[in-house]
Amino acid sequence: MGDHLHGLLDGEFHLCQQEHTCPYECEAQGICEVNTEPRSVETTFTGTHETFQFTKYTQIANRLRCAIPIAPGDLGHAGPHVHSTAAHIFHYCEAKCENCGYICHLPLNHPQREHETKHGSMQNTAWAIEGNADAIVEVQGRKYAARDAGTPHICSSVCTQLGRHAHIDYCRSQDGSCQSNESVHIKERMLPSPDRGKDWISHKLFWARTGFKGEVLEALVTMALTDFLLKDPYSGGEQTEFAKCDVQCAGKEHEGTATTAARPSFCTLPIFHPPQPLNWTSAGNGYVSADGHAFDCVNPNNMRQAFHVIFVLDRSSSMNRSDRRPLPNTPSTTLISRHNNNRFGAVLSALHGFWLSRYTTGATRRDSYTVVVFSQRSQVIVNNDFTSTPDQLLNRVVTTPASVGTYFDGALKTAQTSMETHWTNDRAPVIIFLSDGECSVSDTVVFDICNRAVALGKPLSFHAVSFGDNRWSQSLRRMVTIADQVSKNAPKDPLSLQPVPCGYTDAMDTIKLAETFLNIADSLQKPKASLIRT
Repeated sequence: MGDHLHGLLDGEFHLCQQEHTCPYECEAQGICEVNTEPRSVETTFTGTHETFQFTKYTQIANRLRCAIPIAPGDLGHAGPHVHSTAAHIFHYCEAKCENCGYICHLPLNHPQREHETKHGSMQNTAWAIEGNADAIVEVQGRKYAARDAGTPHICSSVCTQLGRHAHIDYCRSQDGSCQSNESVHIKERMLPSPDRGKDWISHKLFWARTGFKGEVLEALVTMALTDFLLKDPYSGGEQTEFAKCDVQCAGKEHEGTATTAARPSFCTLPIFHPPQPLNWTSAGNGYVSADGHAFDCVNPNNMRQAFHVIFVLDRSSSMNRSDRRPLPNTPSTTLISRHNNNRFGAVLSALHGFWLSRYTTGATRRDSYTVVVFSQRSQVIVNNDFTSTPDQLLNRVVTTPASVGTYFDGALKTAQTSMETHWTNDRAPVIIFLSDGECSVSDTVVFDICNRAVALGKPLSFHAVSFGDNRWSQSLRRMVTIADQVSKNAPKDPLSLQPVPCGYTDAMDTIKLAETFLNIADSLQKPKASLIRT
């Protein structure tokens, strides 16, 4: 007789006449037991660039056995299966953090709108990084690539490790209407899940969304943030810091050294702010960068070496081709397009951006500007100018007509005359020579202007920018080769700690051309990176 005379089939009597425990689990809504002390396990992270040991924190939740006894002679008990016989049985809330899987430690159906938990390892996430598949983010000395697991990090500490930052989430709008003060739609495809649209979102919005599922989560998309009591595990001071823009001033004085820590100067505006007008004035020594970020420190352009910048611009008939056009949606687009909706207009857009980036309202400009335009003949349009505003400078150049022919030697001789006439040891000479390249050049003429600058006291910084077919770039490259050779063999300038730069650039489109002119960055933007649910 098996099992002391128990009934062996459904419907048979229970013959042992003893009380038994119910074999079933609690079937009440909610979670019966949550281990409040996390389980820690030493494990190995294997990423794209690194493999290392770390402590993984997880949480265990249990559904307990039914606590109602089965009476003698019965095969079951009346009523539902529950894990306690108390009048009021406690069950935990069923909500989980979507990133680490930790369970809300408040009671089921708690009155608070926010869920609470201690948070653990972000095992349900992976890194998403702005840029291409080779982009890297470094956090606490560890390097991660897109799609690397986020498990080594903990929800309640990773934001502190990142400093000012944005989070990333899957886009919840079908029509691109997700743009707001708290979010920015990402137009590019991004790993992981490149076919799913994504948004950069603020720290505030991220924590408003975290922990809500189903209908409650979807309702959050349409409700104002003020409608929710946000349960954010970070301090009030950290939350205030995370709400601000993460762009830094590019001044070298903020960098660390072997003996001193870095002292970054951050943009003072909120995250995802619109560009600040360039004519904004600060109560102190602040400034606005060319890309629209406001800083409370001294403009680094006012602390660097002053220059006499000579722009030598090709105005031959080939620059009337319309395969390149002015930058769209800038304050100068309408004016430039009206006169030069062509290659030369694209040059002027970039040139105007360069002038704006170095312009401070009411301040004396330290750099002087000369603009030489050339075709078969050369003409000085702006001569050693210190005082004109960017708009005034543009107005003097924008109506320059095109003419036939291209003569590099003549353009360089005109630039040399301007350099010599207005020479001062307070300003280093810079030539930015821009052309679509359809002309030859004499080595002698290039050596003459470079050697003359050295004889006067400072090597010439020479930059050639090709704005046409790369097949015609040989002359432009030759100019740079000679200038670089002369510069490297020249006596060192005691006022300059850096080598005199010379360079050649293929500016294949208007955007790249603008970046070439603005080669001294106005702000430092670290690649945005965040952990996203997988």
